[in-house]
Amino acid sequence: MPMIRKLLLFILITSLNIASAGHLSDSNITTFRPLIQTSKNVSYNNGNIYLNGFSGPGSIEIYSIIGNKISEINVKELSDFSFMIQLDSRNMYIIRVISVNDVKTFKIITS
Repeated sequence: MPMIRKLLLFILITSLNIASAGHLSDSNITTFRPLIQTSKNVSYNNGNIYLNGFSGPGSIEIYSIIGNKISEINVKELSDFSFMIQLDSRNMYIIRVISVNDVKTFKIITS
C-alpha cells in the first residue's frame, strides 16, 4: 500500500511539472538556428581566375610562391568575379582576396 501512494505522488508531481511547462513565455525559450556558411574559393582555368562565395567591394592580389607581387586588382563587386591573367603553367601562386569583412588567402597550382 505505501508503494502505491509513492507511485501516485510521483505521478501527481510529474503531471504538475508538465502542466506548468506549458505556461512558459516565448522570452524564456531560445531557438538555435544553424549557421549557413558559403564556401569561398578561388580557381584558375583557361587563363582566368574565378572567385566564388565573396560579395561586396574588395581587391585581389596575386603573388608568386616566393612572394613577388604579380598583380593587384580593385573590384567594385567580388561576387562571381573572373579576371583574365596569363600565369605560367605548373607553378604555384598565392591569391589574396581582401573584402570589407575579411581577408582570405588561397594557393593555386596552374596546369
